[in-house]
Amino acid sequence: MKHLVAVEWKRALTFNRVLLCLAIILIPAAVQFLNVKTGYMFYRAVDVHTEVIGGVVALLFPLFFIILYAGSYASEVKDQFITYIKPRIKLADYLLAKGIVNGILSFIVAFAMVFISFVFIVYVEPSLGMIVYENGTGSSVGTFEIFLEYGTLTYGLIYSFWVGINAALYSSAAYVLTLLMKNHFVAISLPFLWYFVMNFVTAILAHPEFSPVSTVFPFNIIQQPLWTIFVPFTIHLMILSILIYYVRNHFQEKVYEYVH
Repeated sequence: MKHLVAVEWKRALTFNRVLLCLAIILIPAAVQFLNVKTGYMFYRAVDVHTEVIGGVVALLFPLFFIILYAGSYASEVKDQFITYIKPRIKLADYLLAKGIVNGILSFIVAFAMVFISFVFIVYVEPSLGMIVYENGTGSSVGTFEIFLEYGTLTYGLIYSFWVGINAALYSSAAYVLTLLMKNHFVAISLPFLWYFVMNFVTAILAHPEFSPVSTVFPFNIIQQPLWTIFVPFTIHLMILSILIYYVRNHFQEKVYEYVH
């Protein structure tokens, strides 16, 4: 398995995909930073960071990571590459290796997107003086405000890790769905659609604290107890676990025999 994962890493990190990863890490945050650096009132550097990643990044969050590698299996089916490797490698192990690489890649890119922008805004930008800060304490950064008590860097690391884990969850769900569904476009779109629908549903039910966007990017509501972020996360994890369980128990007829 280690060898399969290593080989898959080499296949995943093509020049174009590396460029895509860098674009996701740098461009949305940079564009949003340039948009908010003037005309906004800020008291702390962490407040700037919430504005930078709480805009376009929060709106399109699952999409950024689903497009990375979740559709790789679907592309290989379309190109009949799976048919070529099927007699040579145990298909279940091969698909597991692809799933591992997909999840880890999504986590790394999401973590880097949040943490690099955090380091720039908190530690580099103050020496550049691009933003003028007002005197005051500022508003809460939401649920993760409690981690600021342990230091700004601790907050940045924990929050970046949280975003990374959620990115891996969405991209993994999209990948597993491509194993089960013949319409691969629908398969990779469903997690993104779920993200939007559940935001709408929780708003209708007057419980925005449980919406996907407010639990990953908790800057648009008042500070909530830490346990609230784990409610949708646990639901998403359970759904992913059910999908994986279904794939494992119906692999022969739903996946293996489908690949000709």
